[in-house]
Amino acid sequence: MRTAGLTLAACLLLLSACAERWARPGTSEAEADVMVEACRNEAALAVPPQFVWQMTSPARIERDRDCWRDRGQERCRVTERYRPAQYSQVDINNGPREGWRRSCMAERGFTFQGYRPLRLE
Repeated sequence: MRTAGLTLAACLLLLSACAERWARPGTSEAEADVMVEACRNEAALAVPPQFVWQMTSPARIERDRDCWRDRGQERCRVTERYRPAQYSQVDINNGPREGWRRSCMAERGFTFQGYRPLRLE
């Protein structure tokens, strides 16, 4: 279970270290990056954030099992803990904002080419 969590964390870190690759004939990668940022700014103005409270983790009961040896026999105790639901503020306009940004890039003649490693310069 612990290695699965570490693997997931590593994958998320790698995904967060990627940048989108947009291409248009005759446009350099640096110019495309400037256009991505311009469309991101326009999308932020066109579709402002709208935060709402949303359940991010449902209520659950966690069970812990502790076992030990006592006089040659294995004894176990199961304890249960109630974890209440967790709520957070979520921006419900994030998806529409991303759609607006992508359509902005398409209107300017760019096509999405996938992801590239993020270069920190």
